[in-house]
Amino acid sequence: MRAFRYVLASLFLVPSIAAAATLGEARIGFTADRVLVVDGRSYQGKIWTMPGKERHEQAIQAFRPIFLLRADNPIGEVVLPQLHTTVQFAMPPEVRLLRSPALTKNPLGPETVNGIVTTKYRIDETVPEGHAEGMLWLSRDGIPMKLDGSFTAQKGRVSTIRWELSHVKIGPQPAALFEAPQGYSKLPPEAVAPLLGMRLKSASH
Repeated sequence: MRAFRYVLASLFLVPSIAAAATLGEARIGFTADRVLVVDGRSYQGKIWTMPGKERHEQAIQAFRPIFLLRADNPIGEVVLPQLHTTVQFAMPPEVRLLRSPALTKNPLGPETVNGIVTTKYRIDETVPEGHAEGMLWLSRDGIPMKLDGSFTAQKGRVSTIRWELSHVKIGPQPAALFEAPQGYSKLPPEAVAPLLGMRLKSASH
């Protein structure tokens, strides 16, 4: 089973963009409801995925931003329909943390999560950025159904995270879901980050 490219790395290491979520290696299209709890704060949203592409919708503050992520591009995009605006941001360099095949080296056996058969893995990895530990439930098609873990950064800060998908519907998703609308204005991250209560790194840096 292939390792994730970006699975939850931004969640472990950059809680301020926790609602943006994952970029995994699901090998099939699907849509699902998503519950995410970071450091005790709960986020509810939806996810649409095709291999190498993800769309996340999440209520943050008074907005409902749409996060568009691609496995082959280190640049993510936030769409703000209420403002007819898009923002490009650089994915954190720490995403290499969860690209490692080591994440699936400790299988604990099969387990069904919300109707999807998965393999449960124990995560216990030390990298230059810190130490990740916890449990990961991954379907045979690469759907990250559940995660329960923590990340201790080099400077000692501990972030906790729980992620779970439900109401998974497998099937091809429309290509238009993964593209920003035409005609929207483009703003730098620093122009909208305060509105969302987030820190986003400019794609130009």
